[in-house]
Amino acid sequence: MGIITWVRMLTKESTYIPFLFLLINVKLLLFYLFTVGITRVQSYVSTFLWCSLLWLVFSTFFKKKQFVLYSVLSTMFIVDYLYFQNFGTLPSIKHLLLLPQLPKVGSSIKYFLNPVSLSFVGDIPLLIFLDRKFLKNLSDHQESSHRDVRLFMMLCLAFACFPVFLEKLKPIQFFNRYGLVAYHAYDPVYLLAFEKRAFSTPSAHTQPKSEPSGKSFSAIAKNRNVIVVQFESLQNMLLRRTYNGQPITRNLNSLLEKDSIYFSNYFQQTGSGNTADAEFVSLTSLHVPGDHPAYEAYSEVQLDGLVRTLKTAGYYTVAIHGNTKSFWNRARAYTSLGFDDFLSLEDLQQDEIVVMGLSDFSLYRQTVEALKELPQPFFAFIVTLSSHTPFILPQELKALTLKGKHTDTLFGNYLQAINYADRAFGYFLQLLKESRLYEKSIIVVYGDHAGLYPFHRETKLLVSEWLNEEYDFLKALNVPLIVHVPGLGKCHELKNVGGQVDFTPTILNLLGLKCDLKLYVGKDLCNDESFVAFRHHLPDGSFFDGERFFMVSEDGAIRKSVGFDMRRNEPMPYYEFLDGYQRAIRQIEVSRHFLENLKSKGPSNLEAR
Repeated sequence: MGIITWVRMLTKESTYIPFLFLLINVKLLLFYLFTVGITRVQSYVSTFLWCSLLWLVFSTFFKKKQFVLYSVLSTMFIVDYLYFQNFGTLPSIKHLLLLPQLPKVGSSIKYFLNPVSLSFVGDIPLLIFLDRKFLKNLSDHQESSHRDVRLFMMLCLAFACFPVFLEKLKPIQFFNRYGLVAYHAYDPVYLLAFEKRAFSTPSAHTQPKSEPSGKSFSAIAKNRNVIVVQFESLQNMLLRRTYNGQPITRNLNSLLEKDSIYFSNYFQQTGSGNTADAEFVSLTSLHVPGDHPAYEAYSEVQLDGLVRTLKTAGYYTVAIHGNTKSFWNRARAYTSLGFDDFLSLEDLQQDEIVVMGLSDFSLYRQTVEALKELPQPFFAFIVTLSSHTPFILPQELKALTLKGKHTDTLFGNYLQAINYADRAFGYFLQLLKESRLYEKSIIVVYGDHAGLYPFHRETKLLVSEWLNEEYDFLKALNVPLIVHVPGLGKCHELKNVGGQVDFTPTILNLLGLKCDLKLYVGKDLCNDESFVAFRHHLPDGSFFDGERFFMVSEDGAIRKSVGFDMRRNEPMPYYEFLDGYQRAIRQIEVSRHFLENLKSKGPSNLEAR
């Protein structure tokens, strides 16, 4: 009897509508608490006002449709929550093009289907029942809309949308100023009105195309095979570190003992394409779009990057990846980059599938078999997979003994996955030595992007505790770059600050080749000054040069941005960083203009270069 009375009371018009409004605001609070944080007061309040305004509109003009609005907002919350937990940002309508990739990253999405995410939509089945009762009880009499109320609402909507026409903000900056609902309303406006504009040839200068003679480490690997391993989710903080007395990366650590050049201040510069973007930046020395995967945006653009430069120098070039050819559009992208061959899951024996594709052990074994048959010198670009988020390995592949509080956490799973991938890498080195390719080659290893980001609350807490210091984005975005040259002697640790755009000029210097690309924004890390321009996870214009760290404010306002003198560990006024800010923006804009111009011209033949 109590339940029936409760249902009758709740389905009264005076109770049901306020109840829905209360629930949607509880969900709004939960969304901010578990994503960007409730400290984003301006964004949170703006979203609350937008939700209130929409609720007022529906209550006046669509009196029987409040539940439709409730369902739409609830769906928005769960989609945005799941996307944010995976990528640290909000989804855009342009990401609809990536829906075919969804089944391949399903394990990552499932990991974040937790009580918080389910709370956004878990009540909808019950509310469907209540809504039917409410509509049945609702009087067919509809109050007529008064002209002044209609005028007031139109003015409110015009005022709410007015900033769209005043500021050409990027969508994520718009979110930080005007909230979640405004972000999704503005996203298509930005895409159609602001992003699509004519591109002219940039006037900003590129890096000088000087000869490598007389430069540090020039030609130390001349005429050797080049084997590059893009190591999935490898972060620099794991090297030379133990967990409960257990080495995490024993085999990578061995490279740091001798015969290597170790770049310890190397940073990721990926966009929303993550692993695929890391490939693009590293192989072209150009920045990615940021909010759209480069392999989708520029798969038809032929670029004279590292691959074609090595082909011109007589190298046979091959890319090897343990997933399908279509994953992140690699088949088309690799052709445009100039690879002679691409070995994917379809070409390899699928004898051991781990996480998202072929296990690293199987990939390395089959890679060495393929490399033994290639003409030399060759350039082999290997993209691993086993340490991919959410880092869930079969129990029999786990070797670390975790503390109870780290078991079944993203942090604990990450340590196990990296440890497994490191053991597979040690197996790869052993196979290279047995095949007699080891002494004839250089082995280059770098992390594509972070595995653990500070925007995930539990992760930040656990990693900070493990490191005994705050885990921030500067630590998270730091990935290692190791160039192993058998016979070099000792290990040289270079603390020059750089990023993935510097990969191509640095490798070409080590090979004694001239970097004569038509346009590139990177530098040779062995010889040039420290600088890295951050992308995606930090707003464009943010940079680090070893002495200064500048982070542009989330809403893009320079005057509200934060800068630090890293030597004295103290803040400095924003105008002390304008030179670095302008350099970072110039790099990004030069890359964007150059790529868009090439794209507008259509495919071109670079083979005769």
